[in-house]
Amino acid sequence: MNARTLAVAATAFACGAAIAAGARDGAWLAMLSALAGAAAGAAAGLWPVKAGTMALHLSDHPELMTRRREAIDHEIGILEAAQELQRGVFEVSAELVGCVEEGDARNRFTAAMRRYWSCNEADLLLWERGAWRSLGGPGTGGAVPRLDRPVLLPEENDGDLVLDLSPGVAGQAALVLRGAEAQPSLRGRNEADQRYVAEVLRGQLALSLRRVMLYTELQALARVDPVDPLTGVHRRWYGERRLEELVNAGEVVAVGMIDIDRFKTINDGHGHAAGDQVLAAVGRCLAAHLRTGDLACRWGGEEFLVVLPDASPHGAQMVASRLRSAVAALADLPCAVTVSVGVASVHQDEPATELVRRADQALYVAKHDGRNRVVLAEETGQGGVVRTTARLRRRTTDLPAP
Repeated sequence: MNARTLAVAATAFACGAAIAAGARDGAWLAMLSALAGAAAGAAAGLWPVKAGTMALHLSDHPELMTRRREAIDHEIGILEAAQELQRGVFEVSAELVGCVEEGDARNRFTAAMRRYWSCNEADLLLWERGAWRSLGGPGTGGAVPRLDRPVLLPEENDGDLVLDLSPGVAGQAALVLRGAEAQPSLRGRNEADQRYVAEVLRGQLALSLRRVMLYTELQALARVDPVDPLTGVHRRWYGERRLEELVNAGEVVAVGMIDIDRFKTINDGHGHAAGDQVLAAVGRCLAAHLRTGDLACRWGGEEFLVVLPDASPHGAQMVASRLRSAVAALADLPCAVTVSVGVASVHQDEPATELVRRADQALYVAKHDGRNRVVLAEETGQGGVVRTTARLRRRTTDLPAP
C-alpha cells in the first residue's frame, strides 16, 4: 500500500470522525475533525492546499484549541480518578490478605471502608441459627440490616451504609457502617459512582470474609485433635473417616484389627500405669513399622486398627506379621507383650463397616487359636470377590479397544 492509498484511507476516517464528532461534541469539534480530513486529503493530492494554510486557519480560531485542551484535561482527570480507585482497591486487597481472625475482621473491614466513608461505628454481622451474630465483639445495637440489594448507600438507608457480604458465607452476612458519610475522595461524585465504589469494595470484603470463615473452620477441626495422646496413633474417628474415603473411592485396601493379648491380666497384675505404658509402647511400635501411606488408629481400649491402602491379601498379611513380630520384640516393659491380628481385604462393592467386621471375626479366630498370631479373613471361609484393582483404573483398563 503506497502513501497515496494510506492518505485516502486517512481522509475517509477523518471525515467519518467529523460526522460523529458533529453529533457528539458540537460544531467546533466537527470543524477540527474536518480540518484533519482536509489535511489528509491534501497529503493524498486530492486537492491543492497552499503551504501554511492549516496553521493560519488554527491561529484564526484559538478558542478551538482552548476548548479541545479543556476536553482533554477533563478526560485525563477521569482516567486519573479511575486509576486512583483501582490503586485504592488494590491496597485494600493487600491489607485484607492477612485478615483471618474473626476477632480482627470487623476492625479491618471498617478501616478499609473508611478510605471512602467515615462512620461513627460499625457492625459485621453473620446470620446463624435464626439470629444475627456479631463478629469481633458485641454489636452496636443498631437497626437490623436490609439485604434486599447488594449495596444500600447512606442516603437510601437512614444514614447507614450496608454491604451484603452473603457471597462470602454459607448463609447471610453484612457489614453496616453506622452514620456513614462520604470522604473527600467521593464527595462531588454522583450516586452511580459511589455505588460502583461500594460494590467493588463489597466483592473484596466478601472474599476476605470467606477466608476468615474457612480459617475458623480449620481452627475448630484442629481443636478436635485426631491423635490419641497416650498411644500417639490416630483416634478412631479419624481412622474410620479415612477408611471410608478409601473404600467409597473404589481403592484397593486392607485392614488389620489388632488386640493386645491378655491385657486385663497386665492391668490386674501390674497396675493401670503399667497398662498405659504397654499401650503407649504398642502404639509407637505400630506406627514405626507401617509402610509409608499406612495408618494406625486406636479402636478402643487395647484394640488398634491399621489401614493398609494398595495392599493385596498376601501383602496385608505380611505387614501384619511384621507388626506382630515387632511388638513381641519390645523390651523394657513390665511383662512380655504379644498381639493377635485379624486381616481382611476389601471385597467388590463392600462397605467399610463390613470390611472391619470381617477383620474383627478373623481376630476372634486368632484369639481362639492361641493368640500371638495373624489370621487372614479370606482363609476362614468368608466369601466374596476381593477387590484387586482400583475403581478408577478398572474403568480405564476395561474400556474396549478403539
